[in-house]
Amino acid sequence: MAKTQLKILLFLIVLGITLGCMATAYYFYDKVLKPEKMIQAEMAGLKKTIMPRIDPGAKRFGLAVAQIQENKVSEGREMLYKMLLQFPDSATCAEAKRIIGEINLDELYSLKNKAGKRDYIVQPGDSLALIASKQGTNIDMIVRLNGLMGITLQPGDHLTLQPLDFSIVVDISDKTVTLRRKVGEKEHFFKEYLATDIRVPSGMKAPAEMEIKGKSAVADGKSVLSTDPRYVDAEKWLPASRTGIVMRSPPAATPSPVAALVETVVQESGVFLDRSDLEELFALVRNGSKLYFVR
Repeated sequence: MAKTQLKILLFLIVLGITLGCMATAYYFYDKVLKPEKMIQAEMAGLKKTIMPRIDPGAKRFGLAVAQIQENKVSEGREMLYKMLLQFPDSATCAEAKRIIGEINLDELYSLKNKAGKRDYIVQPGDSLALIASKQGTNIDMIVRLNGLMGITLQPGDHLTLQPLDFSIVVDISDKTVTLRRKVGEKEHFFKEYLATDIRVPSGMKAPAEMEIKGKSAVADGKSVLSTDPRYVDAEKWLPASRTGIVMRSPPAATPSPVAALVETVVQESGVFLDRSDLEELFALVRNGSKLYFVR
């Protein structure tokens, strides 16, 4: 009888301990594990929810545009420059670059803006090509700035000259062509173009440095000058000092006559730009302008 009671007592003790452990486990689950799982589930739900991304550069962009609209162009442009440096991932960067580029071009071609421009008096024996070469500019810029209708110059004539201290950076990864202008000892962003395609010769690796070597404008299979009436519709090519690199508009379905005049060009490779962008770039660079390829 005593043994039976002892067994029952032990059973009750074990049962009590077991129930106590179960109660403790349930309490721990209900008070600790369950709330933690609920928090994790809520966090997972928040991650799946599409939240609008805050663009810190958008506000700066808006303030800069407001300055420009108030005719404070220099101040607004400077704000855009700073915005590009501080918030390079902002969705407004592309538009900021476009605005900066348009302002820079307007100032470059404006006779009212004298910054960087020179007054030149034509000397005996001068020609447009000779002046352009000696003064670090090109014929296109001289003709446009001075509204010239022909190539004849007279000693004593006054010309406004704009030296062209530009370099070109081609980003193979982004397919961008960035024009940079040297001001003092530093280079600054001037304008950006989007390439329709970039095809580099096999074996060429970025980074690579070269320069523009020759400028070709061809109409009806013949090279033409900027003073020729056919120049506007002529096909423009900017060959580089490295074989196989040329900046040009997308290749036509039929072979171009300019290919025969530019021996360094390999038609399958090049930096291809929309015709309007190429025309603009063509007038801003000269023989010897630096050309960089990066990735």
